[in-house]
Amino acid sequence: MLSLNKKTEIKDQVEDLADTAKEALNDSVDAGETSVRKLGRKVQSKAKDTKKEALALLESLKDVLDPDAHTNATEHIIEQLSENFSEWSDSLDHELSRALKTSRTTSRRWLRKRSLLTLTLAVGAGVLVGYALSGHDED
Repeated sequence: MLSLNKKTEIKDQVEDLADTAKEALNDSVDAGETSVRKLGRKVQSKAKDTKKEALALLESLKDVLDPDAHTNATEHIIEQLSENFSEWSDSLDHELSRALKTSRTTSRRWLRKRSLLTLTLAVGAGVLVGYALSGHDED
């Protein structure tokens, strides 16, 4: 049948193929282990981040649900507003006074500069008001 030389050659080829398959399998196992380790590290990192976020959320919820914290924060805000209110009021009063003074000065200058125009406008307005109040009917 087959010669002894052929049998030996086939046997060697099968052994080489088995060794190659074994090496490929070992390489695949090593690559799989490396991938699993990387994936495990990523999952662990995400789990830690998620835990931190969950704890922060719980702390925020505790702060929101704690009535004493709201009372203290509200009282603090009210104190700050009342302290700043007088400053704001004084500042607003000063700004309004300055704007009114500037407006008066500008108006006086304009009226003095254009006195004839001002007089004409006043007379025209008076005539229109007089005409409207007279109840003039066109019969």
